[in-house]
Amino acid sequence: MGARTVTMAILAGSAVTAGAATAQAGGDLYGAIAYSDGTGIAAAATNFGDSRSADTAARGNCGRGDCRVVLDFHNGCGALAQGADHRVSAGWGPTKVEAEQRARDFLGPSAPPFPDLGSAAPRAATIALSTCTSNAH
Repeated sequence: MGARTVTMAILAGSAVTAGAATAQAGGDLYGAIAYSDGTGIAAAATNFGDSRSADTAARGNCGRGDCRVVLDFHNGCGALAQGADHRVSAGWGPTKVEAEQRARDFLGPSAPPFPDLGSAAPRAATIALSTCTSNAH
């Protein structure tokens, strides 16, 4: 199996009518991040009135049959990190900075698989995708 890099397909700042109405009323807003293990494509959907709608939109934005929701969040931010070893993790937080840090922390430092033409020293994960609902802090 060759190395895969996460590719951001679509970062959807989508708002459906129910989501927009909920936002105006000061209600909860939901988001989701979907990921394809086969292709490494990731996609997000935000500002929906419920988690089911956000999940469906994120999988649709991903555009692959094997896309699965790896993170649901509400009233905040979500992030997807990728380690040098190509593993991925997701994190949630009230701010983008906190969501990204949690996603990175979950993976910890990792080294690239052998053979790698660069350094074999472990390094921190990189953020492949991050997004927030419009009512995040």
